[in-house]
Amino acid sequence: MLAVLAATARAHGQTAGSLSGRVIDAGTGEAVADAVVSLEPAVAGLIIDVTSTVTATAVRTVVTGASGLYRFPDVAVGTYRLRIERIGYRSATVEVDVRRPADAGVSVGLELAPVSLSPVLVEQRAASLFQRASNATGELDAARLSTELQRQERFLSTDTRVLTYADVMDGVTLGGGDVFRALQRFAGVGTRDDYTAELWVRGAPWTETRVTLDGVPLFNPVHAVGVLSAITPEVLGSVHLHPGVRPPSIGEGAAGVVDMRTRPGAGDGELRGVLDFSTTSSKLVLDQRIGERGAWLVGARRSHLDVLTGIDIMGLDTLDLPYVFHDIAARVDLNAGGMRLEASGLWEQDRLEGDVEGVLERTRARWGNTAGSMTLHMALGPLSLAQSFGISRFEARTDERTVRTRAETPAWTEQASRNDIDYVRIAGVLAPVDAQAGAGWSAGYEVSRQHVDYDGSFPRYYAVRPDTSMRLTYARALTVGALWGVVRTPVGSRLMLDTGVRLESGTRIANGAAVRVSPRVALRAMVSDAQTLSVSFGRTWQHTQSIALAGPSIHPAFHATHFWLWADDRTPAVRADIINVGTERWLGGGWLAAANVYARLSDGLTLPDPTPGRLGRRPLFVAGTGYARGVEVSARRIGAAWSASFGYTYGVSEVEIADEHYPSSSDRRHVLDAMAGARVWRGLRAAVAFTSMTGAPFTRAYSSAPG
Repeated sequence: MLAVLAATARAHGQTAGSLSGRVIDAGTGEAVADAVVSLEPAVAGLIIDVTSTVTATAVRTVVTGASGLYRFPDVAVGTYRLRIERIGYRSATVEVDVRRPADAGVSVGLELAPVSLSPVLVEQRAASLFQRASNATGELDAARLSTELQRQERFLSTDTRVLTYADVMDGVTLGGGDVFRALQRFAGVGTRDDYTAELWVRGAPWTETRVTLDGVPLFNPVHAVGVLSAITPEVLGSVHLHPGVRPPSIGEGAAGVVDMRTRPGAGDGELRGVLDFSTTSSKLVLDQRIGERGAWLVGARRSHLDVLTGIDIMGLDTLDLPYVFHDIAARVDLNAGGMRLEASGLWEQDRLEGDVEGVLERTRARWGNTAGSMTLHMALGPLSLAQSFGISRFEARTDERTVRTRAETPAWTEQASRNDIDYVRIAGVLAPVDAQAGAGWSAGYEVSRQHVDYDGSFPRYYAVRPDTSMRLTYARALTVGALWGVVRTPVGSRLMLDTGVRLESGTRIANGAAVRVSPRVALRAMVSDAQTLSVSFGRTWQHTQSIALAGPSIHPAFHATHFWLWADDRTPAVRADIINVGTERWLGGGWLAAANVYARLSDGLTLPDPTPGRLGRRPLFVAGTGYARGVEVSARRIGAAWSASFGYTYGVSEVEIADEHYPSSSDRRHVLDAMAGARVWRGLRAAVAFTSMTGAPFTRAYSSAPG
């Protein structure tokens, strides 16, 4: 038999509590070690594992130590399911309702079952994306609030953002829910124009924001030359944007990091699915939980404009669009013997084969990402270990083709090209199983090996058309090893301090020592039960950066890929020092207001030569320094019945090269964004959004032929 004792504390409107207890053999009273204890929400929303800097999914899992103790810190108000598994015992499922600050005891007794494990099912099914229309409004409100509360507990810096599935649906985007376009609703996040999903974070170009899926970087996470993100939101369990200081476990990303984590399959054993059609694509998502042994999830999407343009409907058959994109994401979870294995993968590709009248002729091109990750969670006595292995590959191929930007301009022929990036990563995280309330530590390592191979037209920065007379072959390899650690310490009853450091070494770079030290510090003060104040500082190294567009294009402004430079003894890496001071306050009724002041100094930027004169044969890049500073003000109403957001950013982004000092090409001085959405009827939701941005600076270039 098993007995489980649980207690909740400090759980109320704007404060998270904890859930802890002990797993024992009720027949003998002895502690049961290596029991897997899982906590998941009983309504749609996220559970964020604050004890781990690696995983952030919809299910939190710990393994009991020799004492049989388990603990889930920072559990916000809501209804949860607690599941206990151990070989030799029948598994248990218990519902826990956290409503107010109180200590509650919950015990469950089951008979010893050494031969088989039979799950005990609860009557109420866990809500999910597939059941979102049937959830009560109050439950969804609590789930979305819970997500924000967990984000506040996990990250002390007030500029960290969390994106839920409901936020994606409220984003008012093109062609259905889009993760990157939904992120553009946050203060401090801009973009070039309405035609791209790429993110300009605090005045930095898209390539200075690293996008990862389950810890693995994606080098081209967009479809349709940047119009749409390449990630189906239904397969994600959490999305965090770090525009400033991030945990020491996260490297790269001079301006920011979009940390996306897939979700495990859910439900009570039945096969579940959702089929969706939008103006741009169709998708199918399936998932299933297989008892207590594990779960699986798969989501697939394909564009259908190529099909519609071939059908005589509303004159669409007069168009010729030989373009298609598709992506498949999957995840498998397996539980056995006190260990848990997570495996996920993504394959996304764009293809353009044929002619587009007046734009492209004789075109055959393809480009896209393939990525995969495996993580094994296990117990080592009083410690938990998460060991990960990941790979990522970007591949772009194009044959020789003819490009025409306008009917009245002469066409040119682009050469065949290739652009390949390979990435391999191993990493591990060690943390205590039984962390004390409000305190804890974690440490880890990471080793990555990257390789780029480019063969194509010489990158051009300003010219309307590329110089087809020059060709560039570029191949580099980069190895980076890192050790990191972080400690969270309460300072009195109102202050919380995170101190961490990341040490990196490997391939020699032009502007860095053999060992590169990146300190990270964050301090948060509880001004009141509803308001927090934080100060954070951190340093980040980004070892790969793009200096120009490259690869297949339909216009000089719309390219499928970028030309990347790898840091080496002649090429610098970007060293970014970031400071942020901010405050957040709950105003009641689900409203959360925030204000942040930030500054960023980026040294080692590789930029095109800005000096006046003929473009000619200039150097591949010149090194410069970037300066960014600004103020962000926002207010969000988080709820299911209706939601709203308002954000304003004043930001300055400048570049300095030698004696030249000028605005960055991604500078946006004023950005205003507003959104309002409401639940009209059951699964029907209506929303409206408004965005206004000042124009980005640009450089006008003239070209002339001798004559």
